[in-house]
Amino acid sequence: MTFRQMEVFIAVCECKSINKASAVYHVSQQGISKIVRKLEEELGCQLLYRDTNGVSLTQYGAYFLDECRIILERKRYMYSHISQIKDVPQETIFLGMAFGVVSVLPYKLITDFENIHPHVNIEYTDHADFYLEELLKKDEYDFCITIGVMNTDRFSAECLIQEQTYLCIPWTHELYRKKHIQMDDLKCQRYAMFSTQFHIRHNFVAACRNAGFNPIIDISSSDFNSLREIAEHNNLLFVVPAHTIRPDDPKLRYYKFPDDNFSWDVYFVKKKNKELTENMLAFYRYIKEQLPTLNNHQSTITFQDPNE
Repeated sequence: MTFRQMEVFIAVCECKSINKASAVYHVSQQGISKIVRKLEEELGCQLLYRDTNGVSLTQYGAYFLDECRIILERKRYMYSHISQIKDVPQETIFLGMAFGVVSVLPYKLITDFENIHPHVNIEYTDHADFYLEELLKKDEYDFCITIGVMNTDRFSAECLIQEQTYLCIPWTHELYRKKHIQMDDLKCQRYAMFSTQFHIRHNFVAACRNAGFNPIIDISSSDFNSLREIAEHNNLLFVVPAHTIRPDDPKLRYYKFPDDNFSWDVYFVKKKNKELTENMLAFYRYIKEQLPTLNNHQSTITFQDPNE
């Protein structure tokens, strides 16, 4: 089905005659009749009644006529406004994301925003949390989406998502079949853990120290999948955020971390003196609309408006 076919059909309906429509469009009557028949074949219904006095609409034809007019009006609107869009200045937003955030902030969310705002291009890269913060200090990003923030004097942050953390326990580990696990059970255990460049590492250590012990971390890495395999093959405990859980793996047990204060939190972060453009604010609001906003999280970091 083409715009041309719709235009011819509208002309036939308005003229109430194939003969008169033929004169308007300078197409033979046979040509117009063929166009109408093809439309009827494609739609699987009769659009027009034909008699010696001309043509009239069937109920299907009346509905199709209305839809054709709407579609062609949208076509005219698009053509009239496409030049205006071309004249809008292009803006590139530089976004930094912490490793792991893309699993809860899917790339499709970024591309969908770009489709809605064709004059905006978002360039994003991901890094470890603390390195990302250093890059933000140097203004290499307009803002970041990361797992917490250290320098609250320099940065403003708002928690977008808060997830519980879980112990990942290999089936060979002594805690695999323990019904209830307390912080005391974790004192003398050995762990595979993210490197010191990750907030989850520091939050885990803080939770253990609050319970009166320093965790024994045998292996550190920046690669999540490698850490999980290392933990499984070396009978080490591992800590993961809720969205990474694989409940179908019988060789691993996931148990909610005994300290409720230890969570995996995703933050929108910017420099306090950074003024966000309208497009940056639009992206920020878009994220807020798309992601579940947590209203009951407890944080010492306060943030109301990105430009305040």
